[in-house]
Amino acid sequence: MQSPPEPIRSVSNALLRRVRDVAAGSGDAELLLEGRRLIGDAIQAGVTPTEILVRADRLEEVEAWPECADRVRPVVPKVYARLGSVKNPPPVMALAPIPKGRLLTDLHAPGSPLVLVVAGVSDPGNLGALARSAEAAGAAALIPLKGGVSPWNPRALRGSMGSLLRLPVVLQSDAEEVQQGLSALGFRHLVAATRGGQVPQTADWSGPIALWVCAETGAAPAICDGMQGVTIPLAQPVESLNVTVATSLLLFAAGRVGGGGA
Repeated sequence: MQSPPEPIRSVSNALLRRVRDVAAGSGDAELLLEGRRLIGDAIQAGVTPTEILVRADRLEEVEAWPECADRVRPVVPKVYARLGSVKNPPPVMALAPIPKGRLLTDLHAPGSPLVLVVAGVSDPGNLGALARSAEAAGAAALIPLKGGVSPWNPRALRGSMGSLLRLPVVLQSDAEEVQQGLSALGFRHLVAATRGGQVPQTADWSGPIALWVCAETGAAPAICDGMQGVTIPLAQPVESLNVTVATSLLLFAAGRVGGGGA
């Protein structure tokens, strides 16, 4: 690996300002990848970092990516400690272009695809966990609706463990537009309901399915009123589950992995 440039020593450096902007959610075209594992996941997914920042005393963190040597920017530890979205940032982070968003028409696939439509989830850690569960359960795509947290939020990316970089994401769409578009592609719609729906074991998960979920504190979009509800039976006095737990149970009930279901 070629010798790295001299470390950045000034907190007012233009590159560091970009990193702080993206970490604060004000960057329009870039995402922040924090930690060696997430950067590696991005590179494997074809999301190539444009800048890699590494703590100047931890240069070994970037040895796994010799093809990115010309993008490595060491930063002195005292200044580096003020970067990122967490109190104690990992010793390496990167800026990368936001992946190109998919279109609804890209979801037309043979077989029985499952897509997850997410409404009203404002916690980035929850959205990241939902993406991770969706990928693990064999979902074909994630569709976060308008009004929720961005899938490119640094905390969402960390929580997804790379899933948001691998799973096709249809970006910030309108609920009615999504329902109509998926219906035109042959998808049936099921919505997670706190009560009153079919239990997952008896619900019809066959064919292309769009599973709609929303945060337990948020109202479902009006378009969901006519959809078939699916309800996880709970022992009393528990009234509801965390959205990530409930959604994970429903995603696996759909049976797209392990030879079960549709």
